[in-house]
Amino acid sequence: MGLEKAFAYERFRPGQRELASRVHDTSASGGILVAEAMSGFGKTAAVLAGAISAAEETESKVIYACRTKRQVLRVVEELSALQRKHDVSVAPMFSKFDYCLLRLQSGRLVSPEAFGWYCQFKVSNNLCSYFLNVALAGHEFDAAVKGATRAVPTHPELLRLSQAIHVCPYEIAKMVLTQARVIIVPYPYVFESRAASLLFNSVEAENAILVVDEAHNLRDFLRGVNSATLSLGQVDGAIKEAKAMLMDEAAASLGSFRETLGTSLSSPGWLLDRDAILQRFRDGNGTGWLQNLAFELSACAGPAWGVVEYGKKLPSLILKVGDFISRLSSESDLALVKWDDYFGVLRPNPVAGLSELLGQFRSSVLVSATVNPSDVFRRSLGLDSNAATYTTPAESLVTVRTIVDTGVTTRYKLRTPQMFCKIADRIAAVAAATPGGMGVFASSYSILEAIREQLQKRIGDRNLVKEERGLSSQESSDAFDSFRSTRGSVLLAVQGGRFSEGEDFRGDMMDTVVVVGLSLPPPSPMLYAEYLCLKRTGEPDSFMMLSRLPALRKAFQAAGRHIRTEGKRGVVVMLDERFSSRVVRDLMPSWLKREVIIGEQYPERLRGLISQFWNAREQPFPS
Repeated sequence: MGLEKAFAYERFRPGQRELASRVHDTSASGGILVAEAMSGFGKTAAVLAGAISAAEETESKVIYACRTKRQVLRVVEELSALQRKHDVSVAPMFSKFDYCLLRLQSGRLVSPEAFGWYCQFKVSNNLCSYFLNVALAGHEFDAAVKGATRAVPTHPELLRLSQAIHVCPYEIAKMVLTQARVIIVPYPYVFESRAASLLFNSVEAENAILVVDEAHNLRDFLRGVNSATLSLGQVDGAIKEAKAMLMDEAAASLGSFRETLGTSLSSPGWLLDRDAILQRFRDGNGTGWLQNLAFELSACAGPAWGVVEYGKKLPSLILKVGDFISRLSSESDLALVKWDDYFGVLRPNPVAGLSELLGQFRSSVLVSATVNPSDVFRRSLGLDSNAATYTTPAESLVTVRTIVDTGVTTRYKLRTPQMFCKIADRIAAVAAATPGGMGVFASSYSILEAIREQLQKRIGDRNLVKEERGLSSQESSDAFDSFRSTRGSVLLAVQGGRFSEGEDFRGDMMDTVVVVGLSLPPPSPMLYAEYLCLKRTGEPDSFMMLSRLPALRKAFQAAGRHIRTEGKRGVVVMLDERFSSRVVRDLMPSWLKREVIIGEQYPERLRGLISQFWNAREQPFPS
């Protein structure tokens, strides 16, 4: 079939057809492609067109993996538009937690971490009528699956449909998944073993085209999947939880575990001898004691749910300790580190095995807005030079003025009230010269909080929308609606957060973006262990790979939030002198460095530069 039939819109924008064609060729013939396209380019629609056309030609499936649930919904929107034009079956897949009607209706506070206990207890004791009714619903269940296969319902629509026929929506989603041409899932369903087992019980990897969206996040995701931290205080809390649940043997075992682990804090250095510590556990308690304790802590659904039935909260620290012990005692090549009263267990090379996993698929397409330099990007994911790279031309599609302010910084030792006042003064000046909406993306929540009160004093007449830690999907949607509904709103968010990637600020919703600081990861033994692993392999760019590039990618992703359409004009203000270095400027995307003004930008000069851009670009710069 032609690419046009698999494209959701009437015509391709400049560069989209070329990207779709490159994705099609790789998907049809096999191999790995790293594709770069700037924010707002329309890469999702183009990549889907190439992958779907190849999948239909080769009788394959497309698995589209996204970092967040919000991004899954964005891909579903594109596919819903395509379904109005082309007959393609689609199946989004979330976690059981997101589908559970019993949890939603009960009013009980069940955390995602403890949900496995909840579901297992209810199902195994025949207490979930939604699950029991799946086998009894018959025609109604089949009709729901058939309808969801023809036209993908929104998540609320699926929940309402499932409630109407009184069946588990998760079971409907699983059945649709087996029949769909295109499957959209969060990362865990592909890259985390426990969740992935569900997907690959229904789909053969060798007969699937894998698309990984926002692939610059993949190493960070795999790092998180393959690591865990634990403090002695959390072990103490788990002991209290076990006693409250009358799990006396588990409480005694946890006490022994704490004592042995606590002696390791006196060991010199930050890197511990994991094998020696495991041997201490064996010497004191027997060969399988640690594994048995991990199982006991993770498999006590009955006692745990009994606690909830009597009006108490589900224990969370027992689960955390159980997960840590499972990792610590596994056969994997892990490192054990310590700092203060904390311990961390991690895989020093988090991308080990990723290349082999990608090779199991018919083909793999890794998509990102920032892969420069491509050779370092490939090595950061353990990919060899056989992985092809394709970059879409973008600098001619948009007009962006980039202003780098060398007069401020968020370097840790220079974070003072005076510095935050200077930063707030500059942001207020930008707001005064910006005709429409504006996004302010700080390098961390602590930086965001430090400037928020100052901005409230300076631009409190504007609608300030602030991203909070741990926003739910509904709270995020409400914040987005507040920003969108009031012209001239100012969004205060964090780089790498839910508003800086995957959210579309279309049209003239946002005219200017201010990037505050560089989000370098703080030094830690966990990071040292990864550095050490790379050093042993002879990697020459370990600092670039683990610190500088991830921070810059977050900054550049945030910088492009307002660039969502062809021909868009906008301003990016980068408030940190570190953005002025030659290394950083070389790594900037081409569209961002087409017109760059560098220097100390006092508020008056900032107002002049931005007003000039919007009013009369041919006038000389203000002096």
